[in-house]
Order: sequence, then structure tokens, then C-alpha cells
Amino acid sequence: MAYLNNAATTVAKPESYKNAPKATRDEAAAKVAGLLGCKNPENIVFTGSGDEAVRAAVLSFVKPGDHVISTDMEYKSVLNVLSELEEKGCSVTYIPLNKYGTLRYDLIEEAIRPETKAMVCCHGSNVTGNITDMEKVCSIARRNNIMVIADAAQTVGATPINMEDLQLDVLCFAGHKKMMGPFGTGGICLRNGLSLDPEIEAQIHTPSEEKLGKLCASVDFILEKGIYGITIFPHRLAKRFFESVKSMKDVTVYGDFGTNTRIPTVSITVEGFSTEEIKTFMRKNHIAIKSGDCDCPRLMKSLGIEEGGVARFSFGYFNTRMEVNDAIWALMKLQNLDDLYLLA
Repeated sequence: MAYLNNAATTVAKPESYKNAPKATRDEAAAKVAGLLGCKNPENIVFTGSGDEAVRAAVLSFVKPGDHVISTDMEYKSVLNVLSELEEKGCSVTYIPLNKYGTLRYDLIEEAIRPETKAMVCCHGSNVTGNITDMEKVCSIARRNNIMVIADAAQTVGATPINMEDLQLDVLCFAGHKKMMGPFGTGGICLRNGLSLDPEIEAQIHTPSEEKLGKLCASVDFILEKGIYGITIFPHRLAKRFFESVKSMKDVTVYGDFGTNTRIPTVSITVEGFSTEEIKTFMRKNHIAIKSGDCDCPRLMKSLGIEEGGVARFSFGYFNTRMEVNDAIWALMKLQNLDDLYLLA
């Protein structure tokens, strides 16, 4: 089975992952800090998942009466906690996207109010593959004295990130996605001088030393290969897949592919087929993908995608060129196409 659902979780792991020794919190924090360009490992707080990290971070810094800015591209972890805060008296402004699913940066500053506390946004979309320009977002935030909380579940391990260079306040990550670690691991990286609300931090599920050891093995693998070495191949696979499917007249591809700064994810719809039918056909051809709204309902509405969502193909370090060809070939069979030039 060709596994092309790496935006959900990575299945293939580094060889060192299987028999990785246990690791303490301090050992794991030092590894993750090195990956994130964080000078102080004490600023790393481990959680039981990326969702838990987002919730703990937002609830620590946003209180009733505050105003929050977010975006239409957010995943459920952000949407859920913001909805919870609205019930407690917070107000939220969602910044819209353009037709390519790219954030309307020009609208951020005019959404800021005297009571605005933070901007909470994803660093990378699990649907479009678009990466938010955090340097631009953080610059706007610093000018207006508000903090930035980034959901980087899709980007840590998939693109270079440096907390110090960005002057980012809070970054949340998920261990089992592009970091290639185990389920049950996530975390928060805080800017110097920030700390979580003690009551919120007390509720966090800290990963076991066994899970932290496996996370360390995966981070070591990324650091050994280098972040560019880890990311360049899946990006090439995604680009080749995109170039083929965009040439299929009944296929619509979502996202901004005019930039090289992307997550290796390609989401599509095919005229005449539901996304569940595409997923089922792929599985019959031994290819695993994701279908549906990918837990991003506002993004679906913003992109004009009707009920059923998208068929998402997301690539990872251990995927192969042949698996890309197999996926393209299966889409051709689905549509009764016989143009061999579409193959990678």
C-alpha cells in the first residue's frame, strides 16, 4: 500500500525509531530546541498531542474579554478552542483568504483593536499546502504590540523554522506528523519570558520517556539529514504530482503553487466523482489518501468547496517516485485517460 496521507500522520519512521532508548524531558527538549532554533530548551513544554498544545497555549494567554485574530484556513484544534473562548466572552475576527487559499495579509492590521491580545494562526495548511509568511505576520504583530501563537503541526520537520529569527511568541507542534515521531507527543515552544498559565499547564498530559525517546530518534534523523535534505525530496514528489494532475481537464487543484515555500500536499476534486469515490478507488489501487473537509470547515467554505471536501495527497520523506506514478496512473484510470505524458 502506497501511503500518501502524511499530513495526517507519518507511518514510515527512521530505522533508529524502533529501538530508540528512553529519553528524559530535558534530553528531548534539547533536541527539539535545536530543530526549532530555540536557544533555551527550558522554553519547550511537551504535551500529549498537537491539539492539546494549541489548546493549552491559547487558553494560557487569551482571557475573557480579549479579542483574537485568526484566519479562515485553521484546523479544528484552533477553531475549537476559539469557539470555547467566544462562549466565555472573547471575540474573534477571522481573516479571509484569496482564491488560492493564501492569507489576506493586508487585512490583518485593520482587524486589530485596543483589546486585541493575540493572533492565532496555522503556519501551514493541511489542505492547500500553503505556508503562512510568519515573518510578515510577526512583524505586523510587533508593530501593534500583540502576540502570535502559531499552530505548526504541519510544518515542524517539513520546513525550516527559527524561533529567534522570527521573534515568534508561541509555536505549537505535533510529534507524529512531519517530525516522524510517535502518537501521543506534541509540544509548545515559548519565547523567553513567557510561561503557560499554571492551572492550564497542570492539566497537560506529559509523554512517557519511551515516547520522548522515539521522538528524539526522529529529530536526530532530521538533524542528521538536515532540514533541507529531509524536505527537498517530498517537495519534488508533490510538485511532479501537481504538474500531472493540473493537466487533467476535469481535475481542480487547490492552493498557491506559484511559490517554492510549501508543504508537500496536493488537494484536488475531480468532476463527476465524489471525494469518497476517489479515496475508495485509490484504496482499490493500493494507495491510501485522505478525503473530506480535513477538519477545516472554514477553509472549505472560503475555497468554494461544496459538501464532500477534497481528495488529499500528502507526501513524506519515505515515499517514492514510483508511488507518485501509481497515484497518477490510478487517477488516469478513474477518468479513462490514456495520455502517457501525464506520468511522472
